[in-house]
Amino acid sequence: MIYRFNYEKLVDAVDHKGMTSSEVAAFLDIPERQYLLKLCNCKEFTMEEISILADQVLEIPPEKIPEYFFCREM
Repeated sequence: MIYRFNYEKLVDAVDHKGMTSSEVAAFLDIPERQYLLKLCNCKEFTMEEISILADQVLEIPPEKIPEYFFCREM
């Protein structure tokens, strides 16, 4: 079974930081299109990407990661 994840909290947090999708993609060292495909569940975030986003972009502790990356869409 393939799960679809809701990245609304991630998108809101990035917006709150005043960052664009191209800036976030640059942090991840991936094209902006690839980042956007991940947000619409067409591609998956890697563990390394999640770690970079949590540490360097969102600045959240590890225990908060599931709230941003693993909320399933209903």
